Amino acid sequence: MNILILGAGEVGFHIARYLSNEGNDVTVIDTDAKRLETVSDAMDVRTVQGFASHPSVLARAGAGQADLLIAATTNDEVNMLACQVAHSLFRLPTKIARIRHMDYVRAEGLFGRDELPIDHIISPETEAARAVIKRFQVSSAADVMDFAGGRVQLLGLPVEPKSPLAGIALAEIGEVLGGLRLYVVAHEHNRRWRVPRGDTVLLAGDAIYVAIRREDVAQFLHCIGRDIDAAGKKSVMMIGGGNIGYIVARELESMGIAVKLIEYNAERAEWLAERLSSSVVIHGDALDQSLLENEAIERMDDFLALTNDDETNILASLIARKYKVPHVVTLINRSIYAELVREIGLDVTVSPRLTTVASILGHVRRGRVLSESSLGGGELEIMEAEALETTPITAEPLRSLQLPEETVIGAVVRGEQVIVPDGDTHIQPHDIVIVVTRRTATKAVERMFEVQLEFF
Repeated sequence: MNILILGAGEVGFHIARYLSNEGNDVTVIDTDAKRLETVSDAMDVRTVQGFASHPSVLARAGAGQADLLIAATTNDEVNMLACQVAHSLFRLPTKIARIRHMDYVRAEGLFGRDELPIDHIISPETEAARAVIKRFQVSSAADVMDFAGGRVQLLGLPVEPKSPLAGIALAEIGEVLGGLRLYVVAHEHNRRWRVPRGDTVLLAGDAIYVAIRREDVAQFLHCIGRDIDAAGKKSVMMIGGGNIGYIVARELESMGIAVKLIEYNAERAEWLAERLSSSVVIHGDALDQSLLENEAIERMDDFLALTNDDETNILASLIARKYKVPHVVTLINRSIYAELVREIGLDVTVSPRLTTVASILGHVRRGRVLSESSLGGGELEIMEAEALETTPITAEPLRSLQLPEETVIGAVVRGEQVIVPDGDTHIQPHDIVIVVTRRTATKAVERMFEVQLEFF
C-alpha cells in the first residue's frame, strides 16, 4: 500500500515504523525537520517537510497516488482539514484521523462522505479510557485484550515469586492448572518478548500473555492466586479529571462503583462535580499525603492515576502501593517511562500512544485479517483473521502447517465454540483464528489467510 502519515511525533513515528516494516510505501509529513530526520534515520520511508493540510505539500507527498492517509498530528483542525483536502483535490480513498477534542468526537453527523470525509476517527482519550476500564474489570491482570467479540481474552500477567507458574515448563502448565485449557502465546524474560515453546521455563519476574476462553478467566486467576474481586463492592480512588478521567468516572458510575476523584484544577473540579452524578469530586493535590489519608486511601480497592503528568501518576501510584492498595493503574504518556515503571513495581499501565497506534493499525486491514495489535512493546503482533475456503491455513492440521518461525495459534473460534488448539486441530473455513507472531513475520502470516484464485 501507498500510505501518507501526517505528523512525525510518537504516534506517527511508531505507525510509520510498523507499516514500513511490513513492506508498505510510506511517506511522512511534518513541519519539524529534526523529527523527520529522526524518522528517516530509523526506517526506510520518504519524508516531506511542510504543513500537512496544504495542498501543495500533499501533492509533493504523492497524495494523488496514495491508498491511505493517516492524519496523526497533534492538531485536530489540521487533521480534519488535511482529510478534506485529500478527499476534495486528490480523491484519496481512505482517511483515518486522530481527533482529541471531545466536542468533535461527540458531534453527531460531523463526519461522513457528505460531511467531513473521514473514514475512521481515532480518539486517544477514548481508546485509553477503554483500556483503563478493561484493566479495571479484570484487575488481577496487567493487561486485557478482547478478540472474537469478547469470547477470547488475552491476559497479560507477571510471574510472581510465589505463583504456581514460577519454575515450570509450559508443557506442564495444564497439569499445574488442573487441566484448564489455555495457551501461553508470549513470554518476556530479561526485557525481551518472544513466542515461547513447550520447553520454555517460566521464572519469577517474567511476564506472559495467555489466550483463554472468557468464561475460564476467573478459574485461571483463582488457580494462580489472583482472584477477581466483585466489581460492585469496590471502592475506587482516581486522580486526574481530564478527558480520560471523566470518561472512566462516568463508566464506573454506570457500573454502580463508588469513586473518589481528586482534581488539582479548581475550575475543572467544579465542572466535574456538576456533570458526575455519584462520584465524590475533591479539589486538591494528589501527592498530598494528608489528603490521601483523610480520604482513606488505605481502604481503597483500586487506585487509578490518570492525570496528564506522568511524574505525578508515577509518584501517586507508588504512594498507593505504600498504602497497600491491591490494584493500581498508571497512565503513562511518554515512552521513556514505559520500561522504568515496571521495574519499580507498577506493572499495570495504560499508554494513550500505544492504544492509539493499536487502534489505527487495527483499521489498516488486509485480506481476511480482521484486526492487528502490537504486544510486548511492539516486538510481537496479535492478528485476528477469518479463514476462508482455499486459504492455505485450512489445508492441513496445525502440526503439518509450515508456520513462520516464532508463530503460534492461540485460539480458534468456530461459531460459539472456542477451541484451544493442539497439533491435531484442523482449521475450517469461517473459523476466527487468533495468531501471535513476530512483527517481522506478519506478511507471511497474512499470506496464509489470502484466498486463492480458484475460490473465485
